[in-house]
Order: sequence, then structure tokens, then C-alpha cells
Amino acid sequence: MDKDQPLKHVHQRVNNDVAELLKRYENIMACANVERTSHAAIAAESTQIDVEVNAIVRAAEDILSLTRSMKEAWLFGTLDTLGESSQDVERNEKLGEDVKAVEKAVEAGALQKLCPEDENTKDNELEKGKRKEN
Repeated sequence: MDKDQPLKHVHQRVNNDVAELLKRYENIMACANVERTSHAAIAAESTQIDVEVNAIVRAAEDILSLTRSMKEAWLFGTLDTLGESSQDVERNEKLGEDVKAVEKAVEAGALQKLCPEDENTKDNELEKGKRKEN
């Protein structure tokens, strides 16, 4: 799989293979539903089913080769799965700003202002700890 091979082309290839699989399976089912008694008709159906099965195998092999090439591309680094979109970059910048704001708030003691510890709270926590031990 080339680095320049667009994702749209890969989707199109998968869609074509899946459509081919479905079409060939439907053709096999259509042959199976027809009741024929003559040897010539049965031989023709048998040949048609063989053709359809071979087409199914080719489509399945194409999907397998595509997945293999995608695995190789991912393994050898030519598949850019770690590339960041503009949304990812913006989100990471926002998260960095949020982390810095929380750090400043912790350093300034803002959390203690929001959650003051009274003696009752400490006593309740000690009692809960003693109950758990017993």
C-alpha cells in the first residue's frame, strides 16, 4: 500500500469486493432454487456455481491482500495512523491550557477554598477508617 494511496481508493476497493461477494452469493442461491431434472441443466448449473465460487474466492483474496498490505504499511510506518487533524491539535492545546490552569489553582490553594476541611470532616473520616478496620 503506497503512502500516497488515498483512503477513498481503499474504501472503494473494499466496497467493490463486498458488492462482488454479495452478487456472487446471490447468483449461487438463484441457481440452487431452480429445480431441473435433465443432466444437461444440472451440468450447466454446476458449471455456473463453480464460476460463482471462483469469483467469491477471488474477491475474498483481494480483501485479504488489501488487509495484508495495510498491516505491512502500518508495521513499517508508511501508514500514517498517528497523524493529527486540526481538531486533535486544537483539543490538545485546550487540554494543555486546562492542565496549566488547574496547576495554578492548586498552587494558589483554590482547592482548599472550595473544599475546606473542618474538624468534623476529619473526625468522620477517622471514625469510618476505624469501622473498616473492625
